[in-house]
Amino acid sequence: MGEAGGGADPAQGGAAPAQGAAAAQDSAAPAQGGAGAPSFLCDAMLGGLSRWLRGAGYDAMFEHGIDDGDLVRLAQQTGRVLLSSDAGVFERRSLRTAAVRGLYVPRGLRPTEQAGFVLRELGLPVRDPRCMACGGALTAAPKDSVRDAVPAVVADRHDEFWRCDRCGKVLWKGSHWDGIVAGLATAAGAAATEAPAPPPGSRKPPP
Repeated sequence: MGEAGGGADPAQGGAAPAQGAAAAQDSAAPAQGGAGAPSFLCDAMLGGLSRWLRGAGYDAMFEHGIDDGDLVRLAQQTGRVLLSSDAGVFERRSLRTAAVRGLYVPRGLRPTEQAGFVLRELGLPVRDPRCMACGGALTAAPKDSVRDAVPAVVADRHDEFWRCDRCGKVLWKGSHWDGIVAGLATAAGAAATEAPAPPPGSRKPPP
């Protein structure tokens, strides 16, 4: 999916025991990921994973260089599921007592493999995509309303557009879309050959 103001390829990113996998799905703040969907907070090693999770339809937050203590506190404050490749993080009391829900993501995996691991461990389906830049929900936008926000060649070639309700970016199915879809299908272990439909203005109910 292309976006006004930049490319939309998921960023490349880096990968002890899975902790609270089932509980993580139940405790995440549903308001941030869509009805019934968990939202995530990725550690400094998992920037690429955050973008792939957004493409898979989940609100995933990432802050580069955040201190481990601040990371855990932020997860507790926001109710997000903490994803980390640092085993030491899971020794913190809030993780051991399940005050913060978390999942260890093994090292050495590519971002698509990390996404597949998270989806499989938490039993999550691939949903309609969210904004790859920030994780906001996408709403269908009439072509005439975005014509001034996209390159003229894009407006000429495409008829369907979406706008992020969080950062305001305008998106469309660009040249990267097929690669993103294929990566997500592989990550989820699916045999799907078609792109999941971008949101038609309203979210699908959770399975």
